[in-house]
Amino acid sequence: MDSLTQIVLGAAVAEAALGKKIGNRAMVWGAIAGTIPDLDVLANGFMSPIDALAFHRGITHSFLFEIIAALLLGWGVFKMYESPRHKWFGVVGWSILSSAIGISILILGGFGLMKTVIGLLFLAGSGLLIYKRYKRTSYTSPKASIMQWQWMFFLSLITHPILDCFTTYGTQILLPFSDQRVAFNNIAVADPAYTVPFLICLLIAMFLSRTNPNRSRWNNAGLIISSLYMIFTLYNKTRINTIFENSLRQEHIVYNRYMTTPSILNNVLWSGIAETDSAFYFGQYSFFDKQKTFKLMKRDKNNPEFAVALEEDPTLKTLRWFSDDYFAIERKSGDSIQYYDLRFGTFRVKPSDPDNFVFKFILQENPVGNFTLLGQDDGPRDANIGEVFKMLWNRILGNVEEEFN
Repeated sequence: MDSLTQIVLGAAVAEAALGKKIGNRAMVWGAIAGTIPDLDVLANGFMSPIDALAFHRGITHSFLFEIIAALLLGWGVFKMYESPRHKWFGVVGWSILSSAIGISILILGGFGLMKTVIGLLFLAGSGLLIYKRYKRTSYTSPKASIMQWQWMFFLSLITHPILDCFTTYGTQILLPFSDQRVAFNNIAVADPAYTVPFLICLLIAMFLSRTNPNRSRWNNAGLIISSLYMIFTLYNKTRINTIFENSLRQEHIVYNRYMTTPSILNNVLWSGIAETDSAFYFGQYSFFDKQKTFKLMKRDKNNPEFAVALEEDPTLKTLRWFSDDYFAIERKSGDSIQYYDLRFGTFRVKPSDPDNFVFKFILQENPVGNFTLLGQDDGPRDANIGEVFKMLWNRILGNVEEEFN
């Protein structure tokens, strides 16, 4: 899921594991551990786009990696706090981290007045926090064993890929034994209904003393609420599957397989796609639709122009693996090829737009006959973000007339 959610989850499970012994340090280290698997994106600058696509949510999201990383991190942090110079490790580390974040805010904001003020305030606040936490005479080292640190890191690390398994994107949690992407397709990669209550509970717990019994109650409340919502999405998916199956049956469509997945930022609007021998049938359904059915559209599979390449070209084979063979491919013009990952459904920026698949890739056909991935097509560059969210909101509310007229 998104980075904020992984940070919150990592901090919360670390607090549950070790918060009573080490206080807010558990949340801090848990938040750091919760982001570590996604640092695989740093390798993008050293890989081709197709290799980067295959690498993300790969080995750093595997069960084996989390075990090894937890053992090393637990040992390293324990040794750091045992060192008589550990306060200065913290001063240097937090100074580098806070400076990097503050400078990033300034640069990304283009040095506009508001972003400049926010960046400077962040730097000033971080400096004050470092001074208060590491210069005070009452500072003490956390009292936790190596095994306790390792257990805390393991929980914060392993919950990251487990959470990713519930999304459509999936994760290769079984590497290096299998490259199967485990994906349950029951929650969007970003869902405020999961994250916001969880975050509020964690923030309240953060400002309570580690000896305050209400601290663990608030933290546990966040874990329970988020878990209950996840259970709801699993139940909701079974309900959506039944509606999709009924929709296919009403259209007399004999399918080989199908999948359903929620749209971004919610669990109300769902996409469904079914595969037959010759075509894909896809559509959307919202809780607020007047008719309890998916209105289905068809996309033919047969494209003899790419038949051989789809079986032999390494780039196309990787894309097929990534999209679980839910795909369409077409030539746009000359050597420009577009590859559609059909799992994420379609979305229109305007009612007058043609059906547009959310996830698509731009390919180039080389003179020798092989293909190169140039990148992902994120949609029209002139799209108004406000207009996009307005259309998404309207569709969630069941305004199907706008979608199909």
